[in-house]
Amino acid sequence: MAQGVDIILLGKNYRVACPEGEEDKLRRAADELSQRLATLKEKTRVNSTEHLAIMVGLHLAYELHKEQAQNQNYADNMNQRIVELQRTIERALLEQSQPNID
Repeated sequence: MAQGVDIILLGKNYRVACPEGEEDKLRRAADELSQRLATLKEKTRVNSTEHLAIMVGLHLAYELHKEQAQNQNYADNMNQRIVELQRTIERALLEQSQPNID
């Protein structure tokens, strides 16, 4: 069951729904977002909360896509290594099962 959790972003209080047991994760995410918003506000001197939120959201989406691409590349590499390992095992088993003719 969802419950409300209070978070603060750029000095404003927001109450958001959160699944039970996920409150700490939401608070950590809110802390990360708050830090990013504050850092961007300081660096750019942009005062529009909406503009800051869009810029941070875009940056987070970029980071997510970059991470997903890296994960996919890792998974592809692991799958290729597994296929190669299976081939090596199959060859070894085949060689072991054939009688030695000397």
